[in-house]
Amino acid sequence: MTSTVFMYSGQGSQYFHMTRELYEHNARYRLWLDHCDEIASPLMGTSLLETVFDPRRDRSDPFDSLPHSSAALICVEYSLTRVVQEMGHQCDALLGYSLGEITAAVVAEALPLEDGIGFAVEFARLLERRTPRCGMLAVVGPSELLRTHESLFAGCWVTGRNFEGNFVVSGHAADIDALERGLEAESVLCQRLPVDYGVHTELIDPVEDRARRLMDSLSFAPAQLPVISCATEGRVDAVSADGVWAAVRQPVEFSRTIEKVTAAGGATFVDLGPSATLATFVKYIAKPGGGSSHVSAVNRFGNDVKSMNDFQAFMAAL
Repeated sequence: MTSTVFMYSGQGSQYFHMTRELYEHNARYRLWLDHCDEIASPLMGTSLLETVFDPRRDRSDPFDSLPHSSAALICVEYSLTRVVQEMGHQCDALLGYSLGEITAAVVAEALPLEDGIGFAVEFARLLERRTPRCGMLAVVGPSELLRTHESLFAGCWVTGRNFEGNFVVSGHAADIDALERGLEAESVLCQRLPVDYGVHTELIDPVEDRARRLMDSLSFAPAQLPVISCATEGRVDAVSADGVWAAVRQPVEFSRTIEKVTAAGGATFVDLGPSATLATFVKYIAKPGGGSSHVSAVNRFGNDVKSMNDFQAFMAAL
């Protein structure tokens, strides 16, 4: 029988007004997101919902406040999961991409929701206060570019490998600016992501001790569902401080992780992030005829109610 994997995306997948239509038209989603708002707003110092649904913001504006976007992503992903579970859809494993590993830990009941949101906000503030301003760039091109255009990538780190022909690099803001200009001059497609701090690089190493002290207050518990990490490319035996640090410090090996999951047989990958980015990545990784499929509950183009109805139809047809 095909296994089902719930997936959670991280920084870069957020945007203003994400899931607004679903919030306005789905009472259960509204209930869960309101519940998250009650937890997150005091930690953020402002209303989560007013921040995400700010009428002064367009969907295309960069949602780059790290504390606010981190809390928002966890709350949206958690609320989407609860709605999907209430529809009767369960999973065999949870997979997180970067910050999404926190959501996976919360859904697995290895971390209380309050702890997951609280750590995400405080860690983001720590990065803002004590690490340099950086940039993150998604590159659409073969990994050979790192060799053939080595000088362009000077001072940058590969922080995510999404699929063949798509990877992410990070570095100091000036180095990413130069890389973006250089790639565009070479007609290499790239996209700046709304992430301004050097996660997944050595640039955050100076805050490790402080981050671990934040983690000392977390109430870790045995996971009630299997958790798969894209930092270690496999199943996590127990959610721990070491694993949380690896999720934000190590490169995200999404492609290799999905390949390992599918090597054991076909799987249905359900993207419960706001942008459907991970479902798109899976489309390019899973081999045709291998028995795997992918679907998202919502995406960044709106029409949330239709997207959720399409999701239900897809799952019912399996």
